[in-house]
Amino acid sequence: MQALDILMDQFGEIELLPLALAVLLGGAIGLEREIHGRPAGLRTHIMVCLSTTIAIMASRHAPGIFASDPLVPSVVVDPNRLGAGILTGIGFLGAAAVIRSGDIVRGITTGACVWAAAVLGIVIGSGHYALAVLGTILMLVVLVAFDTFFRWVSPVVYRRLIIRGTTHELPSLQRAVRELLQERRIRLQNVSGRVTSDDGTFVLEMHVRCRNSLQGCELLEDALRLDGVRHADWTLLSD
Repeated sequence: MQALDILMDQFGEIELLPLALAVLLGGAIGLEREIHGRPAGLRTHIMVCLSTTIAIMASRHAPGIFASDPLVPSVVVDPNRLGAGILTGIGFLGAAAVIRSGDIVRGITTGACVWAAAVLGIVIGSGHYALAVLGTILMLVVLVAFDTFFRWVSPVVYRRLIIRGTTHELPSLQRAVRELLQERRIRLQNVSGRVTSDDGTFVLEMHVRCRNSLQGCELLEDALRLDGVRHADWTLLSD
């Protein structure tokens, strides 16, 4: 019965507002990720935010637990050290959401959201509820409004144009390819190649920079029309 009384007393001391806020605010960010089909969605963000809040709340009450123990003269607990450890550990969880395929990297924003959910948990557990609410609103603005804005921005992409064929007019062919690139506003960064003396076979490799990665098909069609060109590739520029 004594243990039950202690348990009931501790239940009465629990603050329900920070726990509810952790579920609500963490769920708001997680729902946005869930809608976009990301691996870390609603449940992950709620769990991260809620568990961080509980840990910070427990650290705030730790000095009171040992205050009545005569064997412990003084207890000093720094919640900031616990928060730093939490953010370090959450970094590994966020890194698990990052996927790279070639020069395409996905999941960085989701990883940042998982880390942000942990930050919200620290803020809520510390009792700064207004800051947590305002921070969540700003995060949602960045995720939703900025996503629409960046759809209008054409990012710079790097590609590799490889042309193979047989010709004795390699300099003139190179000039013709340069003109094709200039017409499409594709910047040529580097040129390399090799020629086989036996049959005149050549491989011309060009590293280019552009803002429209979908124009490769038209460029390949025009390149194949040049004299002596038998094969053309438009590929990712590997690291």
